[in-house]
Amino acid sequence: MTSAARPSTARLWLRLTPLHLFALVALAACVAGGFWQLGAYESRQGDAARESAAAAPAPIVDVWGLGQPFRTDLQDRRVTVEGRFGPVDEQFWVRGEMTRGDVWLVAPFVVDGSDGALLVVRGRADPSAERDAAIPAVPEGRQQLSVVLQPSQGGGSPLGRERTTTAITTPSLLNELPYRLWSGYGLLAAPSSEGAQAQGWDIVEPPDPDVSWTVGLKNLAYALQWWVFGLFAVVMWWRMCRDQVDEARARHDAAPPERPADRPADQPADNLAP
Repeated sequence: MTSAARPSTARLWLRLTPLHLFALVALAACVAGGFWQLGAYESRQGDAARESAAAAPAPIVDVWGLGQPFRTDLQDRRVTVEGRFGPVDEQFWVRGEMTRGDVWLVAPFVVDGSDGALLVVRGRADPSAERDAAIPAVPEGRQQLSVVLQPSQGGGSPLGRERTTTAITTPSLLNELPYRLWSGYGLLAAPSSEGAQAQGWDIVEPPDPDVSWTVGLKNLAYALQWWVFGLFAVVMWWRMCRDQVDEARARHDAAPPERPADRPADQPADNLAP
C-alpha cells in the first residue's frame, strides 16, 4: 500500500486566494480610513490656527504685565501697544542664528502708562545694511502698533560699537537701554503697523500660531483606531490561513493509504507477486 504525495505549502496557500483577496480589501479600507481621519485632524488644526490668527488683538497691558515672566500662552499672541518709539540711536541690529542670515532692526517702544518698553522688530534686510546704511529714523509722536509676541531669545551678546547683537536676549539688553523691558519682544503684524516699518525693509513674517495638538484629538484617535483594525485584520488573516493549511495537512496525514485496487487500471503496480 502507498500514500499520495503530500501537497506543497505553496499549493495549499494558493487554494486560499479568496481569503487573501478579502484580507487585502479589509487592510486597504482600514489604511484609507486612517488617513482620512488624519486629514480631518490636520484640517481641524489648520482651522484653529486661522481662527487664532484672525482673532482681534487685545491691549498688551490687559494680557501681560511689565516684569511678569513670558507665559506659554503668550507666544504668537497678537496684541496692541500704544506709546512712542525711543530715540533713533537706541535702536540696534540683530544678526545671528535666529535671523537666518538676515539683519533685524529692533527698536524700544515705550508703552503708555508704564515706565517700560517692548522691543519691536521693525523689519529685516540684507546683511550689508548693517554697515552700509544708517540706522533708519523712527516714527515721531504717539503710535499704536499691532504686534505678535515672541519670547526672549537665548545667547545674545552685548551690543558692540556698531550696536549689533546676536539675539534678542532681554536680560543682556537691560543695561543697554534706559527702560524696564518686557521679557519678550514683538514682531510687527502687517498691515496695521506699516507706519512703524523701516523704509526699504521687509516685515519679519510672524510664525503660524501655535495650536495645541489636542485640537481635533477625536479625529486623531479615530485614525489610530482604523490602523489598529488594519493590524488586527492582518493578524487574523495569518492565523486563519495557517490554521487551514495545518488542517489540510492533518487530513492528508490521517487519510488511509491507497490500496492497489484504488489505483486506475492503467497505473502499474509496484511490488506485486508474479
